[in-house]
Amino acid sequence: MAALYANLIRKVTLFSEFEEDDVAALQMYIVENHYTAGDVILEEGNANRALHIIASGRVRVTRRVHENEVPLCDLVECQTFGELSIIEDGVASATLRALSDTDVLSIPMQPLAEFLRNHPSAAVKFWRAIAVDLRRRLLQTNDVVRSYFEINQALVENPTFRRAYAMCNR
Repeated sequence: MAALYANLIRKVTLFSEFEEDDVAALQMYIVENHYTAGDVILEEGNANRALHIIASGRVRVTRRVHENEVPLCDLVECQTFGELSIIEDGVASATLRALSDTDVLSIPMQPLAEFLRNHPSAAVKFWRAIAVDLRRRLLQTNDVVRSYFEINQALVENPTFRRAYAMCNR
């Protein structure tokens, strides 16, 4: 099983620059969990004390907005979640639900922090990868906000668009 983890970990952006001995050391902390389609992996607002890697399957990320679950994205093999919990308070900012049978590898926060303290060159690579990933997500969010602004502007300024939009969103 360790060789399987090593191959998967090398494909994960956060760990892709790690040396082989860093990957081997990191594997000691991995906990594997299996979920079936429909299972909630992590619920928005609940404690999250781990970094998670999707080993197989597909996961839907949603947020609650006015009592509705709004889909944000789907995650697949080698993608991660829980990064924000490393940086701040350890509370899930979204709900993650398995769309198919899914295996998730988790690295609890305390052992991850210990690993990063004991492997400073890996820590530099890890934090840089986190920064690059968060930058990418921020740019995507900016695009979404821009599109909402444009829709809002069209709704305010164009009565024909307002009627058409209302008909499509009943």
